[in-house]
Amino acid sequence: MTPDETVVLARYVRALCPGQKFDEYTPDAWHDVLADFSLADARAAAAAVARKQPFVSPAEIIDEIRKIRDDRAANYQGPGLSAEIPDADPDDVQAYLSALRGLRTRAADGLEMKPRPVAQLLAGVGREVPGEVAAVKRPGPLGKQCPNCGAAIGRPCRTPGGAERAPHAARSGDTDPAAEQAELERRRQASAAFLAAQRDLDEEAS
Repeated sequence: MTPDETVVLARYVRALCPGQKFDEYTPDAWHDVLADFSLADARAAAAAVARKQPFVSPAEIIDEIRKIRDDRAANYQGPGLSAEIPDADPDDVQAYLSALRGLRTRAADGLEMKPRPVAQLLAGVGREVPGEVAAVKRPGPLGKQCPNCGAAIGRPCRTPGGAERAPHAARSGDTDPAAEQAELERRRQASAAFLAAQRDLDEEAS
């Protein structure tokens, strides 16, 4: 709100509240408090306050403006309003949240939401990926799903406990059937030895 608009607001409030005292310094003081708000919102807020009481203060105008803006932002995709699709990739969380905040800010400011061409946005859903794009693969072991732990493409392999680990041999392509069998046998023997030691400890304890 400009200083001239604050003068207009002060005159408007004086008309709403004839018993309220104003002088030549009132617009200057009110501008220091209300400069961040628009004249339209301030007028609407002043009128709302004046419906309930005979005097209107800048603090009460600010409280009412916040209520008005909250109501607008809460209903920016409500019944009868045109829904605007956030102009951001949903997979980019920060950008998508920023776009949503932008929608709410514009709605709170009372700006008309512009409907996006939903049909055009959805036109590519389910269509075949061009051959030159489909042929592009991520190099290295992370370029395919791991057959051992099920790690998705681009995601690291994990231990049974959930910790990240080096790619499994089956994923990197460096598979040696004899070596895998030897590793399985080694693990079986280690497990058997551990269980035997546990049984011995239990027998000693009893």
